[in-house]
Amino acid sequence: MDLDSPFTKLALIKSSAGGVEGRDVTKAKIVGDKIEFITLKGGVTIFPVSDVLALLPKIPQSGIVYQLKDVDEAIRFLESLPAELKQRPEASLEILQKWKDLKKPAEEAEKKQKQEQAEAVAQKAVEEKKSAEEKVKAELDRLTSWLKEAADFQKPRSEEELEKLRVEGQIFLRNKTGDSGKVYDCLAVLSQVLPKEKGGPLPDLTKLSEVQCKLVPDDLLVWATAGILVVSFFGLLMGFSFTSSGVTRLREGAVLGGVVFGGIGLAILAGLAAIWWPISGDGESISFAISPTLEKTIIFAKNSIKPAYYMPSSESKASGLEFASSLLASLPPSDESSGILKGKLKEGALWIKADTWVWKQPVTALGIPIPVSYIFEGKVPKASGWADVAIEKVSLGRFSLPESLGSTFCEAMKSTLQSGLSSGGFASIKVTQEEGGQLLIVTQASGTKPKVEIKEEVKEEVKEEVKEVSGEIYQKEITAEALGKIYKEGKLDAFKGKFVLLDGIVIDILSGSEYAGGVSASPSIKVNNQNAKMKEEDFDVFYLKGIPRVKCLIKSKDTFAKDNNGDIYLGPNVNTVQAEPLIKSGMRIKFQTEGRVQGVNNLGEIEVYGIRLDSSGDVKCYDPNQSIEFSKLAFKLVGEPDFDLAAKASSDLPVTYTSSNPSVASVKRNRVTIHAAGTTKITAEQAGDEIWSRATASQVLTIDPAPPKK
Repeated sequence: MDLDSPFTKLALIKSSAGGVEGRDVTKAKIVGDKIEFITLKGGVTIFPVSDVLALLPKIPQSGIVYQLKDVDEAIRFLESLPAELKQRPEASLEILQKWKDLKKPAEEAEKKQKQEQAEAVAQKAVEEKKSAEEKVKAELDRLTSWLKEAADFQKPRSEEELEKLRVEGQIFLRNKTGDSGKVYDCLAVLSQVLPKEKGGPLPDLTKLSEVQCKLVPDDLLVWATAGILVVSFFGLLMGFSFTSSGVTRLREGAVLGGVVFGGIGLAILAGLAAIWWPISGDGESISFAISPTLEKTIIFAKNSIKPAYYMPSSESKASGLEFASSLLASLPPSDESSGILKGKLKEGALWIKADTWVWKQPVTALGIPIPVSYIFEGKVPKASGWADVAIEKVSLGRFSLPESLGSTFCEAMKSTLQSGLSSGGFASIKVTQEEGGQLLIVTQASGTKPKVEIKEEVKEEVKEEVKEVSGEIYQKEITAEALGKIYKEGKLDAFKGKFVLLDGIVIDILSGSEYAGGVSASPSIKVNNQNAKMKEEDFDVFYLKGIPRVKCLIKSKDTFAKDNNGDIYLGPNVNTVQAEPLIKSGMRIKFQTEGRVQGVNNLGEIEVYGIRLDSSGDVKCYDPNQSIEFSKLAFKLVGEPDFDLAAKASSDLPVTYTSSNPSVASVKRNRVTIHAAGTTKITAEQAGDEIWSRATASQVLTIDPAPPKK
């Protein structure tokens, strides 16, 4: 039979008196012409092969579920025995039937085990997928923050801050995180930016002020304004003359002549008042000012006319009113304007009412402002047609020009606006309207793109403390997890036959006839009473968490019980409701007595034999959930020197730090460097290890501006 099978066997050995002696053993190994037996006590006995008549599977123990392969092996072996051996009690038909009865439970146990393994694999796959998705999301969130920070190329930054931005961008490029094209464009812009110590960020950006919108008024408007002045001058003379003549005639008794001449004079004066009377539009008044959102868009537009730097394509959002007023505000008076009209566009006023706009533009004659204004009216254009502004009606004050003359004025002003927008680079701006009325404003890339070199990752060299190693892998105090790793590395032989003090988490127990969730002994039965016996074997078994798990063969005068909460109690007459558990669920334990490493059994478990556990003093329990002590941080001022952080983990393991806002304060190892006024959250983290779980603690660091110099 299988000499290494896990169940107890009966070795039939020739005695010196010529009889047959039976011995209980756990395992056997043939070495040359001898057989080594491992006894139930863990000892080794050796016999010549010729003295060993047979090795029989011992009567199966009740309450134990055997592995299917071991049950099949026992049945096969018992059925193949010669007739004379089948006469022994251990090989009888009754025993054979007991083994056969164990086959169904073994099959069910194996099926359940495979199902649990499949579920564990599936659960692990789900957790790995979730972890991967969370990691990708966190990385994309970091990228979004970086793109926003890098796009603000007009922000003054130090050399260190610029280098940090560039390094982070390089990492995103190497890892191919998100849209690599956007990352490359931002790095191209950052390559042109100078630190504030060297006059940065972009000193040549002032050259874009040379790109001016040229508003050259149409000659028709020039002469129309001149005509208005002439007509107004002579109209006033005529109006006052006719009115004076009418009054004189009325005094002389010529009523009809007085009424006619006075009416003509008053009509002329009323017409002039309609032209000169100050007016204002209805609806919402819009100020001519460039909003912060559109400031960058206008810079990009001007750069397309006379590139000072490479500017990538950009997108921004604004309301229609914000967009229109910012564009009009960007049309300054032009030195090339001629005639009595000057392009004083910023002195105008704009009103929006429903879908109609009204624009009032004051008239300047010979450099002298006069109280006459052109009033232009039209429909508010759609986003896609913003560049095709249509002027539908022109008025002088409250006097509307005739349609034939008004259409000429409309075309003249439209031409003036379009030439101004085109000369400022605004014709390249593309605008689309989104749901909700917001405008999506897109500018095209301009200038020559600098080449960005993708650098290889440079890992910081970490100098590890060199320790003398004698070449001995064995260590007496060791965790179950570490012992599992040593086994997987093929180095467990260094521990075989040696004693260890184990540390780990108990995941299951086997203790005689006890079972998880209850105890079969009655408190009324004395401990020494044979009816209270709860253990069928000399050893209890504690299984410690690990890969593979560690099977601890416990020596104890008592039994153990585990309740539904996973707490472990010392029996046999334990009351799991009132008694204090020996080991609380979730706690790590450290055995205070040593056990001997036997090796690995057929189930792939590492066996450690002979750990003594009779009282709570034989095992030490502790909580593996560590904590971090991180004191509140004091307020700091811009310009103060670097300072060190001093968080401490309860495990005494090293702590690492991160800053949520590196532009305010950055952390390298445990040293904080202050950069600007603001707040940032400093997080202290201990990643944990095979014993301790991960722990974090955070404190807010507030940086106030430096006091003004006296």
